[in-house]
Amino acid sequence: MSQPADSLVWGHGPAIFEVFPEPTCPFSVRAFNKSDALLAHVGEAQMTLKIRLQSPPWRLFSGLIVRYTLAAAVTVKPPRSAVIQAVADHREEFAFTDHCTGPNRDATPNQILQRLKAYSGVDAFAAFDQPDLQNAIK
Repeated sequence: MSQPADSLVWGHGPAIFEVFPEPTCPFSVRAFNKSDALLAHVGEAQMTLKIRLQSPPWRLFSGLIVRYTLAAAVTVKPPRSAVIQAVADHREEFAFTDHCTGPNRDATPNQILQRLKAYSGVDAFAAFDQPDLQNAIK
């Protein structure tokens, strides 16, 4: 499997707009929820929207979510934002309270992955398990 770094790209226009969201960040969620409207307003023939997911260490399940999102982009052709939207719509199911506590402290990585699959409707487990997926994350 070869995963390009530009797997989350919408539109094909000459103006390139890159965003660097973290899927569980409330500010990133607000920005992401405006991306479809922005692309529709500007036009897919006029703009290319590139999403470059970030995973800071204080967002404890972030790396897991980013990897599953990229795995979903490999699984679903053309890549869609179903996993990012699922996290945005159910952010509290994936984030820690104050980055360190709350009910998600008892969640296992497999439980988080199952939530991602259930909320997004995308089964990306096979692609998630591919070791070279980390090349896109790096």
